[in-house]
Amino acid sequence: MENSTKQLPTPKAMSNKQVGKRREVNDVQYITSTEALSVLGVRRETFYTYVSRGLIKSQQKQGTKTKLYRKADVEKLRTRAAARTGVPTVSQSLRYGEPIVQTWISEITARGPRYRGHLALDLVAQKRSFEFVAELLWTGLPRTRNVAWPQPLASLNIGAILEKNSSYYAQTSPLRQLAFIAAGLSAMELGINDPDAPDVSANARALIQLFAGAAGLLGPQQKFSEPTSGESIAHCLARGFAIETTEQAIQLLDAALVLSAEHELSAPTFAVRICASTGADLFACVAAGLSVQSGPMQVGGTLEVERLVAEVTTKPGGDSPKFTSALPCFGHPLYDKDPRATVLLELARQFTPQPPDAYRLWNILGDANATGQYPNIFAALVFTSYILGLPLGSGAFIHTLGRTAGWIAHATEQRLTGTMLRPRARFMGAQTS
Repeated sequence: MENSTKQLPTPKAMSNKQVGKRREVNDVQYITSTEALSVLGVRRETFYTYVSRGLIKSQQKQGTKTKLYRKADVEKLRTRAAARTGVPTVSQSLRYGEPIVQTWISEITARGPRYRGHLALDLVAQKRSFEFVAELLWTGLPRTRNVAWPQPLASLNIGAILEKNSSYYAQTSPLRQLAFIAAGLSAMELGINDPDAPDVSANARALIQLFAGAAGLLGPQQKFSEPTSGESIAHCLARGFAIETTEQAIQLLDAALVLSAEHELSAPTFAVRICASTGADLFACVAAGLSVQSGPMQVGGTLEVERLVAEVTTKPGGDSPKFTSALPCFGHPLYDKDPRATVLLELARQFTPQPPDAYRLWNILGDANATGQYPNIFAALVFTSYILGLPLGSGAFIHTLGRTAGWIAHATEQRLTGTMLRPRARFMGAQTS
């Protein structure tokens, strides 16, 4: 594979001491048994029964014999207990608690997400294309085979606008480029106002194709890659990133997109549903999701992983540095080991040829696993991007492109309910009168 992709400026390398001082990017928190007992309000014996049954995961505090307990598990148990007693716990329910909306799109299982009943890992094993999975999420009716999409509608001329301002957009973050596309389409009043309109899928396909074309702004040409009729999304990405469009590269990109496509009610997806519930058009809903997606606890955290990779792969000598503090984008509140990351990284390991310093990347995983830290999908996408020789920012870009398919499904489903999402707040301040 030609590794001629022009890399963006390498992030400043960090020392081992700096690794522990990163901004908060992991949404996996651990608390002591005393804190857990205070949250749950149960006897110590009951608490340890929860732990022994696997309802609360624990890990050893580094350098000590003390055990810490996963906060999300404790909060989930507290929410269920409160539900049985009738005590309102809205604040807890909104953070990895009980479901707050009904959906027929996906569910999270121990083996990863299921899309309309189809395990995402199985779809990857079957080598299903991203287009196949996107239509499955939107309609629930899978095709019999992988089929590429026709060229976007001629009226969606965002590509020409991006081309005219390519020098400006090439300097912005990948998510800002995508946000511009979504907001521009909404501003042109090309969004969907009728969820039953026959052109919902056409507009959804066009939006994703235009997003894929924006990969060219990240690539060495720094030029929008106009999608062509019959070209797969993965192929359009590879062309924009200027890597060889081998069968293995296309399959790896498809797997990355499929595993990123949907994950139930994540924070950006919730924002999309709130926006859709107000009657906003499809493109505005996706733009709302993009704003939330950029946060450091979402794909914004991939920046920290890229810095880590840059440090490891540019460090002189033969050995990778040892990291003792928590690694960015390692761990997930809903999984002991993120199965999406496991599958994607295994495919990346099998990819040939590997970059010369790839062994250092795999050493990071070995060292992290030895300390009980496992990568989530964000870290896996950064590692995969490095193996493919993609420019910086590609991990966040690929995840967002893939997740757009899920956002479109949720926006459509929410519109069909005909109700507006409006959670209530509980005032906790002092009464003055």
